[in-house]
Amino acid sequence: MALNVKEPAWDTFVRRPGDLRCGIETPLVLRDLTPGRAKYGLRHVVGIVHEGDGAGDRLVVRTVVGVVLPGSYTVEVVRVMPQEIPGAPYRDFYAALGLAAEL
Repeated sequence: MALNVKEPAWDTFVRRPGDLRCGIETPLVLRDLTPGRAKYGLRHVVGIVHEGDGAGDRLVVRTVVGVVLPGSYTVEVVRVMPQEIPGAPYRDFYAALGLAAEL
């Protein structure tokens, strides 16, 4: 499925559709969708997700099994977090991401 989006484009994953929080600073993992060597590279960020065509870059939101949520979204990156975040292997990644955002 080809994406028809403005560049750059990102995607992110949420555990449940109701977990998507728009309009407030939220820790996110963004996956780069731009063609080339950086495609699918990950960034840990604190960002603000907007529903519709708001400020920022185009964002595709998926569930953890890859189902794309309906609607259009954009993301404004407030700050970039370190590539490696503290946490225990095989534990709740979303909890570790939230704790890293507080550092």
